[in-house]
Amino acid sequence: MGGWLMALLPVASLAPSTGWWLVNEFDLLVLAVLAGGYARWYAEQSAWRVPPPWPAGEAPAQTGRGDLWLRVALAGGALIGLVVGWRDAGVGPGSLASAWRQGDLVPQALYADYGSALNPLRVSLSLLWALLLVPLWLRGPARWQRQQAHQLVIGMAAGLALVCLLVSWERFRYVGLFNFSDAYRTVAAFWEMHVGGGAIDAYLALTVPLAFWAVWLAPTGWRWWGAAALAVWSSYTVLTTYSRGLYLAVAIALLAMAALAWHFRIRPALGVRRRAWALGVLVLALAAESVWVLGGQSFMSNRLAKSESDLTARVDHWRAGLSLLRSPSDILLGLGAGRLPAHYSARVPGGEFPGTVRWTREPDGGGQVTLYAPRTRQDLAYEFGLTQRVDLERQGSYRLRLRLETDAPMVLLASVCERHLLYEFRCQWKHVRLAEPVHDPDMWQEIELSGQRFTPAGAAVSWREGMFGLSALSAGGAARLRAVELIDPQGRQVLRNSEFADGLRHWFPVAQGAFKPWHMDNLYLEVLVERGVLGVLLFGTLAGLAVQGALRGLRRREPLALALAGSLVAMGALGMLISVTEMPRIALLLWLVLLTTSRLGRLSPCPPPVTGCNQGMPAVSSTEEPGRERSET
Repeated sequence: MGGWLMALLPVASLAPSTGWWLVNEFDLLVLAVLAGGYARWYAEQSAWRVPPPWPAGEAPAQTGRGDLWLRVALAGGALIGLVVGWRDAGVGPGSLASAWRQGDLVPQALYADYGSALNPLRVSLSLLWALLLVPLWLRGPARWQRQQAHQLVIGMAAGLALVCLLVSWERFRYVGLFNFSDAYRTVAAFWEMHVGGGAIDAYLALTVPLAFWAVWLAPTGWRWWGAAALAVWSSYTVLTTYSRGLYLAVAIALLAMAALAWHFRIRPALGVRRRAWALGVLVLALAAESVWVLGGQSFMSNRLAKSESDLTARVDHWRAGLSLLRSPSDILLGLGAGRLPAHYSARVPGGEFPGTVRWTREPDGGGQVTLYAPRTRQDLAYEFGLTQRVDLERQGSYRLRLRLETDAPMVLLASVCERHLLYEFRCQWKHVRLAEPVHDPDMWQEIELSGQRFTPAGAAVSWREGMFGLSALSAGGAARLRAVELIDPQGRQVLRNSEFADGLRHWFPVAQGAFKPWHMDNLYLEVLVERGVLGVLLFGTLAGLAVQGALRGLRRREPLALALAGSLVAMGALGMLISVTEMPRIALLLWLVLLTTSRLGRLSPCPPPVTGCNQGMPAVSSTEEPGRERSET
């Protein structure tokens, strides 16, 4: 159950194509798992007498009151954060009923934005899913629970391999696998980064330690070589994010895992001396890889030179976020789940959004999208746009047709570019200059785009994706879009939902800079600002129980304890520089890792001689190794 869910997590979102925001394909996958799991559980307890998925005669492990109260407390904290956030946003039964009567509730929910009243619900879903998934895991005997925890870790490792593949494919198409000079940071399929943030950083922090854990504990043969290849490949993936915080977090985690393995005598599967030679070769390969990426005039060397100034700017950002807590109620309960973007953009000087998008239903039943420019800062105008994926025609120029209204003269920027998410390559573009206000929504504006053609310049370039973008450049202005059509060189209109009848379906707002309004860039401060001291206490309690569970598992030389401890150390360090609660996919992974680790010490010991107890797990020595291996140590 958990294994497949974790393996598919990195790709279970098609947001740039669907435009979904409140929920996405991953939420549907979680719902499918929950439906199947609870249906099976009901069938086991009902007259159907479906046999449980563990050997007959094994009674389910007893769940202590502490576990129950912890889940109740977490659920209560999530509910408080949601209620406070909705109250802050002015949500009430009347507003929901009005939206329902107008037929706007579903499209407004699916295609809302981070400043909307629905953001509290979006960021609360991850903990809800985790709390619903955990009972399916705890319902079985201790051995079955152990197997589920093992599947979670294996699923995370499989997801890591998938991310490595996606990153390599992305770099192959856009900058080249071995080009470390261009300013290009990979995002894979973590579309949450359309407003910045560290989704891929957090995911790698939670999963990369598992690759090195497998190298340490995998037996010889194809398993070890596979683990070693994943360790090298994941290191390359980490390096191509150019995230200084991620580099530090992974290094801290690996050192901590080595110290824990030494302290608790968790030895390699085949003995220290034979594994030391192989690990030495692997370390040399990783060192060479790091020097290659970081050395010389690479993009990363320039980022490292600016570390001090960037840290100063980040500290100022933290202070600005904390300044939003102005009353005892704010300090105790926070601003409300998901309410940081709305408050930061409205109340922090210079912290405004670089742009926003709002969809509304027109009286005639059609749709209208209002594209807002930055409120006051003209320097942010190019940092935001409304986008849609398009197939690129390699010859000729594109034309744009618009029906819109404006209340003042405006400048728009239309473009078609080779673009994965954040970075543009070859483009055709045009400034649309409206010298007078436009009050006739039925009048078409036609514009010919100019610029580079998309003639293939090699096999890799021919695989690049295309993206149409439209930005409002006049600070304080807004364009009310009634229809947008993009005509390709063959005369075909290629945009979907071009009249916005289906909300923002197929459209995707993307920011290319000015990311501060959306994130606190610190996990612990974001919990404090949005959930208050109460939320910090609940999160700290769960983290403390996870540390306790990891230590108990390590004392029993439980292999999974070393893996999950490495994940939590990396995420704990990275949390000082990024936040994850606003990214539900990543937040769910973090909640599941914390909840799983908190249970490790309560599962029965699993010494290697027990038949079937370690099915599929790496072997681990729990006693002194006999003969030659003892003399080697």
